Amino acid sequence: MIRAFGTAGLVLFVLALGVPASARPIQTAVQGPFGNGADQVWLLKPRGRIRNVVVFGHGWKNAPPSATHPWIGQFRPWLEHLVRQGNAVLFPRYQLGTGDSQGPARATAYRKGLETGFARLGAPHVPVIVVGYSFGASLAYAYAANAHRWRLPQPSALDCVFPAGPIAELPLAQMPDAVRVLIQIGDRDTEAGASGANEFWKLLRSHPDAHKRYDIVRSTPTLIADHAAPKRSSTAAASAFWAPLDALIAATRR
Repeated sequence: MIRAFGTAGLVLFVLALGVPASARPIQTAVQGPFGNGADQVWLLKPRGRIRNVVVFGHGWKNAPPSATHPWIGQFRPWLEHLVRQGNAVLFPRYQLGTGDSQGPARATAYRKGLETGFARLGAPHVPVIVVGYSFGASLAYAYAANAHRWRLPQPSALDCVFPAGPIAELPLAQMPDAVRVLIQIGDRDTEAGASGANEFWKLLRSHPDAHKRYDIVRSTPTLIADHAAPKRSSTAAASAFWAPLDALIAATRR
């Protein structure tokens, strides 16, 4: 089922959850990175008990992380929001940032980072949600489909935000029926476009669609749904991207 996704209907829902967004001060310390090279991972943990683990995959990077350009900083308001809701966040590096290929080696680094991250958290018995943006969404899909093969906790939900396509030469197992899936594309996204999302959607067509959605984020006067839109922290961006992820997380808690 393909649905158009407008921001207006979720604004009140987002505000009810305590968003936005950029007005909130940064309060959560980033732990790490732990591990070596591209296998590293950063952690953010809530002050109280961990209710969920969110694996958050960034988009493709062409330069290493630095003090002036921390990769995790690009999504920091969104990550802070997730932590305030009781989620621990694993943010795998998966790239060096120079000379990286886009093949299976990235998935191996991503998986090794998650092994380290889950071990650092003590493998809590809570639902896992995996979300990724752009190339990170391709890795997120691979994790949700291959969790058993990778010997990682099976995610209960998957959020693919403006995904690139399946990674060449990386086998994908069949997505478990129980995994809730959301795939989003932007109507002004000329970088990822719809081709990658459509490939993933075809892989899901044999599944019941009650918990699997393909949504088009429509541009509005307050949000241009181009490839950079998910990195913004306005109320409109929170409505378009944060709120659907919050809904997935809430569903796993039920």
